[in-house]
Amino acid sequence: MDTAWILVCDSAKARFFEAHGADPKWRLHSEVLHEESRSKAADLASDRQGSRSSEGGSVHHNALAPASSPKEVEKEHFAHLLGQRLDVALRSARFGCWVLVAPPHFAGLMLKELTPQLRKHLLATVNKDLGHLDAVALEERLRQVIRVRRDEQAAFREPKHQHRGSVR
Repeated sequence: MDTAWILVCDSAKARFFEAHGADPKWRLHSEVLHEESRSKAADLASDRQGSRSSEGGSVHHNALAPASSPKEVEKEHFAHLLGQRLDVALRSARFGCWVLVAPPHFAGLMLKELTPQLRKHLLATVNKDLGHLDAVALEERLRQVIRVRRDEQAAFREPKHQHRGSVR
């Protein structure tokens, strides 16, 4: 398949771009917002009563305290949702390969959510926060990382000096 998806995301916003082998222009396929990841931790923990369960000068932590902050849980949830969306699209043959562009921490969360099939079709991971750029600027910025070879079997590849799967 000559269609590739480029997922440009952070913990609160994801844009799915589509590129076809014969046409190097990226088209915005869809956008997903997850404002909970940007909410204040206090707003996410709405069941708080305003009192502390471990009063006093003890340095011991409450055993009931969550292992992750509410914000981190929301980020993980968003990564899971994006992974599911990619998996459904891949199984529906919407794309043949894909690229992940995300800040390092969120890229790590995304990589934990990938099925073996999604990993197999992942062409490159760009560990940078480029979510603020528009499609034209993204294409320009990533031109050396992701190149479309115009022939019968369009393929994405990195420059020869790059290690497959990551970009510095």
